[in-house]
Amino acid sequence: MTNIKNSRRDFVKSSALVTGAMILPTMQMNAMVNVANEKKLKISLIGCGGRGTGAASQALQADPNVELVAMADAFEDRLQGSLMNLQKKFEGTKKINVRKKHQFVGFDGALKAIDMADVVILATPPGFRPQHFEYAVNAGKHVFMEKPVATDVPGVRKVLAAAKVAKEKKLNVVVGLQRHYQDNYLAGLQHIKDNKIGKIVSGQVYWNSGGVWVRERQPGQSELEYQMRNWYYFNWLCGDHILEQHIHNIDVANWFIGEYPISAQGMGGRLVRTGKDHGEIFDHHFVEYTYPSGAVIASQCRHMPETMNKVAETFQGTKGSIDTYGDNTFIKGLDGSEIFTHRGKDDPNPYQVEHIKLFESIRNKGVISDAENGAKSTMTAIIGRMATYSGKVIKWEEAMKSNIDLAPDDLTWDSPAPVQPNADGTYNIPTPGKTVVI
Repeated sequence: MTNIKNSRRDFVKSSALVTGAMILPTMQMNAMVNVANEKKLKISLIGCGGRGTGAASQALQADPNVELVAMADAFEDRLQGSLMNLQKKFEGTKKINVRKKHQFVGFDGALKAIDMADVVILATPPGFRPQHFEYAVNAGKHVFMEKPVATDVPGVRKVLAAAKVAKEKKLNVVVGLQRHYQDNYLAGLQHIKDNKIGKIVSGQVYWNSGGVWVRERQPGQSELEYQMRNWYYFNWLCGDHILEQHIHNIDVANWFIGEYPISAQGMGGRLVRTGKDHGEIFDHHFVEYTYPSGAVIASQCRHMPETMNKVAETFQGTKGSIDTYGDNTFIKGLDGSEIFTHRGKDDPNPYQVEHIKLFESIRNKGVISDAENGAKSTMTAIIGRMATYSGKVIKWEEAMKSNIDLAPDDLTWDSPAPVQPNADGTYNIPTPGKTVVI
């Protein structure tokens, strides 16, 4: 139940990236015929951490006639490390063509890199995503952007507005909610559409794990740089782990039910991960989402070592149930009888598939429009965070009016960090019953 081998972090760490030869048997590849004779598509990478490096590698493998021409990151060492890894991976292919003058460092580098490309990969911490996406769409670029697509409601509204413009311009936008490109989830969804389990009335979604990295504060480091280096623990950059990780499972609930929730209520806090180096986020959340159809989904996520790990989804319908985890899907009747089983250990890697589909669509002059769902699933996770932080029932319509803006657009290295520590080096932690979230 804990098979999450498709994690991008694991994917990047492994040198065994999926190759085209492994994917071709299960993909519709007609669009790739003679593509080498067509226009060479230029790619820019915005955000050069492990996630961005992995996405760039997959993009470069997705189409034979592409090249990476620009890179941007807040930090020089991150950019150079990413470039070195990509050069090694694609040595001899001529797919890496990033001149020194096209290696942009700092807060304003992203926009310069976007200008140079046909396709942009947005993989910075998610607090910067709305600004970068809006700019890329206005500039007429096709986009792959990682999830979540914002950390606050103003950011969600900005992405929704840009998504509309992207559709009007017939731009392709793929969001890194890769389960939408994963065979066992697609097979399960088809059985739901075929009424094999009836109407979904309830479900449980999970992202329970031991947590993620911590980067120590370095001598002479400004508060802003410290937070940027440790972006996972600050809401203006990350949005808490209910948003950054658990969005995957929450998104599956929205997808399978075919709706977005009307309200959320829940609880959470910090019990195990309580140090100064863990910023301001919770280590556990439990949220109950209510949907327009009446379905109720229980959502739980936690970062606690030595506890039960589980990354999965399960849903109960009027005629049966469906369980999804890793690359497996199981559907049963109300009596427990087996209706459908998919064990996908040999399925193509969905992280690679989403890039192949993106470039196929660009070549075929199609339009993939993932941004609206990406924004609404982001919003679903945000109202869950609002519910756990405040202890109140959060209604979607009310929350969408919020003007609490966590991520400023005009940062420079001279700017104060959006969140300031207390005198003892700790950060203020949300307190249910007191914290204002709308």
